[in-house]
Amino acid sequence: MFPSLTGNGRIWIYVANRKLTAIEIADTKAKLAVFCESWAAHGNQLKADFDVFHNQLLVLGVDEQVEAASGCSIDKATAIFQQIDSELQLDLFNRMNLSFLQNEEIRIVQMQDINQAYISGLIKEDTVFLDNTISILSDLRTRWQVPFKESWAFSKIKSITA
Repeated sequence: MFPSLTGNGRIWIYVANRKLTAIEIADTKAKLAVFCESWAAHGNQLKADFDVFHNQLLVLGVDEQVEAASGCSIDKATAIFQQIDSELQLDLFNRMNLSFLQNEEIRIVQMQDINQAYISGLIKEDTVFLDNTISILSDLRTRWQVPFKESWAFSKIKSITA
């Protein structure tokens, strides 16, 4: 993941509420490529990269050893994702959308529904949970996908009594 960026690079993960089509992915990648080529902080080019994982997770990264992203540059990144979100209706800014893998497919559950998803067996302790709250590239590489029982979300499960 992002071999051109150092491990302490900063990342932003956006979860779409549905899979993107091949055309949507191509268009999104084209927009993000243009954005990354011109993305700058205080006039200095940022070393950035992006990818789309599982046709549903959009990730932007910047190598802050080269140049740190500033408030204005982060605002510009947010704006490009808002544009993509508006055009494709992906609900990218809904941080209550939690994602996990089921049969190599991304599934979304709302934070308020996590307890019921666990009780019903939709999510199990060994289900691969994607921690989309991480913001450091090394974490994306090593702890983005973890068993649900090792995730921060597992602590949100209310006690289940017999």
